[in-house]
Amino acid sequence: MRSILARLIVISALIMPLALRADPPQVGGVPVWTSAEQGVTGTGMAWADCNLDGQIDVFLANGNDITQSPNTIYLSERYWLPPQASWSSTNQEYSGQCAVGDINDDGFPDFVVANYLGNGFGDPNRSDLYLNTGYLPSRYPDWQTPDEIFSFSCALGDVDGDGDLDLAFATGEAYYADYQQDLLYINDGGSFGDSAAWRSDALTAAYDVYWGDIDNDGYLDLAVTYENSATAVFFNDSGTLETSPSWQASTVESGNTLMIGDINGDGWLDLITAYNNQLSGSGKFCVYFNDGAGMLETAPGWQSSTGGFGSALALWDYDNDGDDDLAAGRWFDPLRIYENQSGTLTPAPVWFSDVEIVAENLAWVDIDGRGVVAVTDTIAASDGRRLFYTSHHPLYAVDSVTVDGNPLDYPDYCYDLVSGWVSLGEAPSSEILIHYRYSFYNDLAVNNWDTVAMVFGNESQPSVDFAADITFGWAPLAVQFTCNEPDATSWRWQFGDGDSSSLQNPLHTYTDGGLFNVSLDVETSSGSLHGFEPGLILTLSDSISFAGKVTGPPGYVSIPITLKNTHPVLELFLPISYAGDLTMQYSSWTTVGCREDNFDDIDLISNNASERKLLMRLRSSSGVPVPPGRGTVLNVQFYQYGLGSAVVDTTRVIGYSVSADGSYVDYVPRISPGHVYHGTCGNVDGSSDGFVDISDLTVLISYLYISYDPPAYFDHANIDGSTDGVVDIGDLTHLIAYLFIDGPPPVCP
Repeated sequence: MRSILARLIVISALIMPLALRADPPQVGGVPVWTSAEQGVTGTGMAWADCNLDGQIDVFLANGNDITQSPNTIYLSERYWLPPQASWSSTNQEYSGQCAVGDINDDGFPDFVVANYLGNGFGDPNRSDLYLNTGYLPSRYPDWQTPDEIFSFSCALGDVDGDGDLDLAFATGEAYYADYQQDLLYINDGGSFGDSAAWRSDALTAAYDVYWGDIDNDGYLDLAVTYENSATAVFFNDSGTLETSPSWQASTVESGNTLMIGDINGDGWLDLITAYNNQLSGSGKFCVYFNDGAGMLETAPGWQSSTGGFGSALALWDYDNDGDDDLAAGRWFDPLRIYENQSGTLTPAPVWFSDVEIVAENLAWVDIDGRGVVAVTDTIAASDGRRLFYTSHHPLYAVDSVTVDGNPLDYPDYCYDLVSGWVSLGEAPSSEILIHYRYSFYNDLAVNNWDTVAMVFGNESQPSVDFAADITFGWAPLAVQFTCNEPDATSWRWQFGDGDSSSLQNPLHTYTDGGLFNVSLDVETSSGSLHGFEPGLILTLSDSISFAGKVTGPPGYVSIPITLKNTHPVLELFLPISYAGDLTMQYSSWTTVGCREDNFDDIDLISNNASERKLLMRLRSSSGVPVPPGRGTVLNVQFYQYGLGSAVVDTTRVIGYSVSADGSYVDYVPRISPGHVYHGTCGNVDGSSDGFVDISDLTVLISYLYISYDPPAYFDHANIDGSTDGVVDIGDLTHLIAYLFIDGPPPVCP
């Protein structure tokens, strides 16, 4: 709200110090990444692996109350964000905050956006859900709230404890006193239905909602902060959310943003609120501590030394000392960090950004993945509890969940990356194992409406310094790795392709194409150290091949084009030549029977019949690339007549873009030509189909070694080009080479 103006190493939470070096992480004051989108007004932000390529991506909700803007997603490219969005919504709204989670249980994160206004103040709107179709969400909402609401914030949480995500909205608009009830929609089979399942009793102007188990009973409670009412908590009684809050702050402050987390480390969750003094109140950042019995103190136990337009919060253990520190933002002010010291936050910040920002959302996230490690939390079952918090947060990803020794499917659980909770559909009887990724070296990201989205980089160095002499090339690629850690006594390399080494400076060969993470663990006199370089090695083994042998009588012939790609392909420019003494004429193309439908935009750019060349372009209009694999992507059809053969090839391939998201590497693939043949030579089996195939080979073998009965067309059997008139092993060898070893077509004297 504003004014109307690598492979990863599995560790345990108990050995956190192994990831530390000597100094706490440092955040730079100047952003290391900024978005480049123009004409949008940034507000909401959520981080998750949108396309499940192992890299974290950012979802942005835009508009605020300033401009009707599209929402955007930036897909990480080789562990870095591009400046331009990879996806934009078709609809443009005055959007507020957003949330990301797997709504329909297919493993891909879906995108929920709270829409603050319709066509302006006084006009409510429907908020949006974009379902992820397997790589990117739909561009137009798949579901909208049945209620027209003013909503600046939404939050996903499992209110009824059934293992899927339900959706809460903060509603109401304070500037013009358009007060409304807050809403909750229950997830039923991957959809939220056509009516709200819960409404708060009071009509208010709420600006943020957040889920957390404040009373520690195994059910998520809902915290809400308001403009015209005291910050409140609606407690959850075994899946039923109360409609009037059992807790409210003692004073009415103008609240903009809130979070739930354990600040003092006593095992009970506290409430943090960013107050905004634009319309009323002190505008301070405040913490309401849990009393240890499941209720919050009504007065702040900590507050910042200064006030202002408080608007954004993010918790993370900034200095890796085992407690949560607080990043906070205001409008027209630098970002700041308050350090947690002995269970409370410093009144004054310990860090400021060098630039002033109109912050609307903050997040701690490892944008380049260099500090990410894999963690497994093992938690004992307890009295039917189905809600569990991980030892660390925010999470980079949840990889899997195992209950009582059995891995769960997506419909059996849900989770929240920011707070680190996992909710199960069924309670474990013995234990739950949560396998997730976490970073000890997060960067600080912000979305704000005055300029662009930004990331302030963590300037800490990796734990282990290592290098590779070459990081890009065609497979097989031999890479010399070097460990530069002088105090190391043992080494454990993981090369990302399944191989490892215990040598200090190993030479490793990558035999296939791919993008590979590399990690190194060493033992030193001071303990264990871990280093990780995501996407360090990129190798190629990609190719385009035409049908090896196509034979037949005069008429139409189809030439399959096969693509082998080890990186997803977004666009392919493909010149095709067809040269030889066989007369051929281009007819058409088809994708019937092809391996992927991602190439949905295919153009014949040019057709030069005199030079017998084509130029075709295969492109994904949706931005969803063809994933790695091998198979036919296009069938090009020709009309061929006369006798002879032709080589189908490509003289050049330009603009070939291969990437996990369509942009991080451009190269020319290797080409395997194909052959088209029509003639009488070799067609010895008596068929009239004009094909030279294995049937003809069988007849020739039978004649030479078994029955000695001459072929039906004996004069077609002398195919090796000799003039001796003898049908012998030379002709047989020639036919085998043609059919199976890319040899020349049959030639009669």
